[in-house]
Amino acid sequence: MFKRLLILAAILSLASFGCFPSNNKELITAFVNVNLVPMTSDAVLQDQTVLVKGGRIEAVGPADEVRVPRKATIIDGKSAWLMPGLADMHMHTQYDWIGPAWPVNPLKLYLASGVTTVRCFGPLESAPEHVLKWRDEIREGKLPGPTIYSSGPILFGPVPDPEGAVRGQKAQGYDFVKIYSYVTEQEFREVMSAAKEEGIYTAGHIPFLVGLDGVLSEGMDDIAHIEELDFEFLDLKPDMAMSRFAIFRGLVGQAASKYSSDLDLGANMLEEKYGEAIREVVSKLISKDIPICTTLTVSEGIVNKLSDPKAFIARPEIKYMPDAYLKTFRLGQEKHQVLLKGYEALGPFKYNMEIILAKELKRAGITLLLGTDSGTGGMGIVPGFSIHDELRILSEVGFTPYEAIRTGTTNAAKVVGKMTEEGDFGTIEAGKRADLILVRGDPLRDVANIREPLGVMAAGRWYPEEKLKGMIAINK
Repeated sequence: MFKRLLILAAILSLASFGCFPSNNKELITAFVNVNLVPMTSDAVLQDQTVLVKGGRIEAVGPADEVRVPRKATIIDGKSAWLMPGLADMHMHTQYDWIGPAWPVNPLKLYLASGVTTVRCFGPLESAPEHVLKWRDEIREGKLPGPTIYSSGPILFGPVPDPEGAVRGQKAQGYDFVKIYSYVTEQEFREVMSAAKEEGIYTAGHIPFLVGLDGVLSEGMDDIAHIEELDFEFLDLKPDMAMSRFAIFRGLVGQAASKYSSDLDLGANMLEEKYGEAIREVVSKLISKDIPICTTLTVSEGIVNKLSDPKAFIARPEIKYMPDAYLKTFRLGQEKHQVLLKGYEALGPFKYNMEIILAKELKRAGITLLLGTDSGTGGMGIVPGFSIHDELRILSEVGFTPYEAIRTGTTNAAKVVGKMTEEGDFGTIEAGKRADLILVRGDPLRDVANIREPLGVMAAGRWYPEEKLKGMIAINK
């Protein structure tokens, strides 16, 4: 009897996390009667069945053709839509996520928002090993969360030993190397040379002293933000001996001065005036097949927090930000409040230029990756929730729902495949990782239909709506 009670307790413990260990290869889940959004094309397939065994999709097809095993757990998707899970391809982890600093562990916030894959662009503290630990624990089913891919510590610059830094990160098991803005030309060349020798993916900012032409000629794999292209319109002469804040503050002043007569122009007028120059920059990317993370929610957030701070801090999801951030913001000492103080009109100008860039990048066929820059706790970008802001922005600037969703599904899988050879997600097909979102409305009609999932499956682990809500409940 005691042994039976122990087994029952273990099962209940697993159920409390809404998942089972990934090594339970016999566990079968069947989504039946669903409207399927496989993301293999811009289409919905009606009355479909999707079988998941362990962490993989085993079969997909019409309900009258796919046999559901007796032992399967049935999830009735009638009047619902099943789509691939989303990837946030630019975010950051922090060691303090699991603890009192955050009201809810952001790993749970991502899951509750349908984010089943994240790519950490640098764990933000001096002991970054937590991200490798969490990556392994999630894969083993010990910790609820999205599949994690991560760079090692950011190569901010100066980098005293570029070759050693790259080899060290490769040996530790990181998935890519992130390069930042302050790296010198020589350091950049050495980092890229070592990365090519080691066969490790490179991504990051466009270093000020390297520029877009240098990044493209050396073959960096991935650009971290659309906003990195902003600097191509400035004649950069940063003094690298200054502090990082002083460098960026100087660039803000330089941009505000250069474009002072244009700061009041709307997006249409800016496109008319700068469209040709923007297309010239974008044309450099066409033959290079270099993907770019969107992160437009950063610039939209700058506009909102500077123009109406009360509304920005009153957003319902802001309750999930650390108290330290909220205190800093209310004191007017938040990063962007300080960086753009006296230059607030630059915020809308910057955002509008990036919207034009996004349109041109789309038109040119550049691979865009859904990303938010969330997770730092320092910019008011709420993990998970912000992915839906990013999708909304893309839709508002002319992306169809299918095109917007691709940035966080098929495009993300393509890049992860190049980075790690694990690009087996992003579509609903047999053999793919079982990352799925069940939603109430057709996401190919409106991306807002993805915001409140009926349930999320991450690598075969099913989290129904009530479980997701419980995971992110704040108990104070």
